[in-house]
Amino acid sequence: MKSMFSMLAVGVLLWSAQSVLAAGECDKYTTSYDRTYCFSKLFIESDNELNAVYKDLRKAVPGSTKDQLASVQREWMQHRDAVCQPQQGTINVDCNYKLNRERTEYLRDRLRECKTGACRPDQIGQKSW
Repeated sequence: MKSMFSMLAVGVLLWSAQSVLAAGECDKYTTSYDRTYCFSKLFIESDNELNAVYKDLRKAVPGSTKDQLASVQREWMQHRDAVCQPQQGTINVDCNYKLNRERTEYLRDRLRECKTGACRPDQIGQKSW
């Protein structure tokens, strides 16, 4: 058990370091165009990861909780769009990337709980933002 916890802790640290490096990757660009392009790529990757974790969590939760999860995820997407679209027709890709990362981690935590048999529908259906 202690070994499994150690491996999990190391994995989380490595993932955190990778996330920080990914965000810092765009700092090397000096033009707005290049930085936007860089964050666009990161945003697409984060969106794909968010979708994968969401799908895994949907598979792990009981039937009625699936509806709660879908509902709160739609609300979160509306929140993200409201925060990261300063005006109609524009998208702040840096903002989208950061909010996707936060939501992915929240859902990943709920997935871990469900995989250990401690699935908490109250947390899954809760607004985390």
